[in-house]
Amino acid sequence: MPNFIGKLDLSPARLGDAVYDRIAAAIVDGSLAPGERIRDLDIAESLGVSRMPVREALQRLEREGLIEMSASRFTRVTEITPEMVAASIEFARYQTAVAARMAAERMDDVARDHALALLDELRAALAAGDRVRACERYFASFMFLVDQTENPVFRSLTGEARFALERNIGQGEFAIAVDEASGALFDDLRDAIRDGEGVRAEQIILDLFDVVTPQP
Repeated sequence: MPNFIGKLDLSPARLGDAVYDRIAAAIVDGSLAPGERIRDLDIAESLGVSRMPVREALQRLEREGLIEMSASRFTRVTEITPEMVAASIEFARYQTAVAARMAAERMDDVARDHALALLDELRAALAAGDRVRACERYFASFMFLVDQTENPVFRSLTGEARFALERNIGQGEFAIAVDEASGALFDDLRDAIRDGEGVRAEQIILDLFDVVTPQP
């Protein structure tokens, strides 16, 4: 069981989300490893909170597939399977494409410049073969596009899936060297976002995922 550094001193309205974020982050970074059993009392003591927000957070994480529970037997982190990785990549592929379509048509110039900078950072990480950095930059780009959709329903639903996606995709071979084909797609995507061409950006991302991720 990891030591959740620092107690949580927040209002009751924010406490549940903070506990959820802290446990989810520990699962994503491997502090809570796949298959590891966890006790709500241990986490509550580590965070300096009651067991109630911990239980609520664990139930939420169970719905998202990061925790599995068996009544009166165990609560543990789910194992990562190849099928889970493939499903997460497929989900991310379509969600990123839709987010790009909406965001490209709605961003202001400041946001558009930031989106392009994030895309350049992702491309550089992929070109360097830095899988960890590539995943990090992908999620920064993805969540920024999600925010720029200006659609609260899309933001909320995608936000609920983020930690599961981040954990599962981080276990896959997401980053491979940028070759001539994927380099051209990155150039096209950059142009589409710059010019506000949402439909074009959507299709390019679908194509780009086929190039930079393995097919199941």
